[in-house]
Amino acid sequence: MIDPKFTYLALLLLTLVYPVWKSFDARINFYKKLKYILPAIIITAVPFIIWDVIFENNHIWTFSSEYTIGVTILGLPLEEWLFFLVIPYACIFIYETMIYFTGHITFRYIRQITFILAVFLLITGVFTLHLSYTSVSFLLAAIILFIIARKNYIAKHLSNFFKGYLVSLIPFFLVNGVLTKLPVVSYNNEENLSFRIYSIPIEDAVYLLSLLLINFSLYEIFRHYARKRQHKNKAKH
Repeated sequence: MIDPKFTYLALLLLTLVYPVWKSFDARINFYKKLKYILPAIIITAVPFIIWDVIFENNHIWTFSSEYTIGVTILGLPLEEWLFFLVIPYACIFIYETMIYFTGHITFRYIRQITFILAVFLLITGVFTLHLSYTSVSFLLAAIILFIIARKNYIAKHLSNFFKGYLVSLIPFFLVNGVLTKLPVVSYNNEENLSFRIYSIPIEDAVYLLSLLLINFSLYEIFRHYARKRQHKNKAKH
């Protein structure tokens, strides 16, 4: 029988194994994009880890020592640090795979839809300032959406992003359902809306949205400027 202490780590490994295996699939060549993916993941991880440390120190959420291996850094389990590497990697893989199999899709009113979603998140965040997790996650997502929708070279990918995000919610809810049911992570319900999907706070879906939006934006920004450099170099020759 597997030691319960490996629960969180096992869930992360299960999440990672298929994307890593298929990263070398010749149809997608995902591994060739690592030079853009890894910097995006590492840069994005920094503010989210800081957020995580602050919330954990203030008991807005806490982690169980029963389901983690016991190695902590700045009060966070090692597995939580790995979360910010594994989940974005897996979700960007889904994003690129969806593009390969379904093609590039552009919804006609995607910018308008994005602005409407941002306004909804902003209003909700403002009216829930007394709830730390709700307000921070909703306001952050709103700000990111507003910024992205105004940047043409990123906004043109929004349809594909939301397509990948919606698909990513399926494995996310499966994994997070285990994490929140055991629970590996516990939430202070005085700091959220107390509305849950199964055992998962609704804020987690918005948290994932912000996490992936930043990763996705940086990934596309790095690719955008790499293409510009290539075009300049070709022009010189």
